[in-house]
Amino acid sequence: MKRLILKFLGGVALFAAVASFAIFMWGRSDPEGCVAGVDPAVALANQNVGSEVYSDRCFEHDGLNLHVVEAQGDNPDAEVVLFIHGFPTIWYSMIRPMEAMRGDYRVIAIDGLGAGLSDAPSEVEPYRLAAMADHLDALIADVGVSHVHLVGHDWGAAFAGAYAQSRADRIASLTLMSAPPQNIAVAMLETSERQRAISQYVERLKGATPALALLTGTRGRLASGPQNHFEAGRMSAEEAEVLQDATSDLRRIDRHINWYRANLPAPDAISQSDYWPSRDARLEVPTLLIWGNDDTIFDPAFIALMEASATDLTVLRLDGVGHAPQLEATTLVNEALARHIEESRPDTDE
Repeated sequence: MKRLILKFLGGVALFAAVASFAIFMWGRSDPEGCVAGVDPAVALANQNVGSEVYSDRCFEHDGLNLHVVEAQGDNPDAEVVLFIHGFPTIWYSMIRPMEAMRGDYRVIAIDGLGAGLSDAPSEVEPYRLAAMADHLDALIADVGVSHVHLVGHDWGAAFAGAYAQSRADRIASLTLMSAPPQNIAVAMLETSERQRAISQYVERLKGATPALALLTGTRGRLASGPQNHFEAGRMSAEEAEVLQDATSDLRRIDRHINWYRANLPAPDAISQSDYWPSRDARLEVPTLLIWGNDDTIFDPAFIALMEASATDLTVLRLDGVGHAPQLEATTLVNEALARHIEESRPDTDE
């Protein structure tokens, strides 16, 4: 009997070792690259509209592809509103403001590098804001316009704000939801004890691996966001399912975390080179900041830093709203966005 038990335990140990190795190797493998025409989120968006309004494509720059989704109304010369989502979601998280804008504008959204159906390289360098800004430059040039109205949420806001600081001539207006530009986010990490306490999760995220995330049930926690929005009546069951499925591949989540690894250093290791485009970079474009007063991701003291470093800033603070104002206060956000863009439109077409 003892020999049987030892043999059984040995088999269990061998199975565990093989399974652990398989999970480790799976985590190191790359997800499939960008593929257009297969996105369930595009299909759902068109289903909800009742026509084939939205289309998608892959846009390549420097060997990497972004998944790009767009829709346009009847005006072929309409200005472009470009949307950048946050972590850990995909372009569809911006569908409410996209729907509100697409009648008068050409709306374009991307899956950020590592997310959705965009390429997801394992190396950290492609996720640095300077590299991603070059990719965005190329996309805007490919779209055929000289400037865009840029809208970002969460990490998309941190990137959009930094992009506008470095390329003001390409921005007709800027709208940031729930986050400041990267240089202000880094400044808060460097100077605010409250922000350091809030952001302790960031270092844990940066140290995660797909294998560890699988074993610790991270996928279930990520799926809770869309589920919570569904239960609160902010999205349909179909929308929640699409967003949950989009975060089902933990290798992609790991690649999306590269945004943190590449651009947010540990608070005690921050140097001047960690600020992009620079520590003192300013916003010189018409900017709307939308902030939910119940948001717990940032210390709202960052708003004062933005006010001190922006030439033309409007702040919309929403009571009873958390980190996803485009879902939690859709009408107010869409109205404010439409008004901001209309007031910021160039006097003449370029």
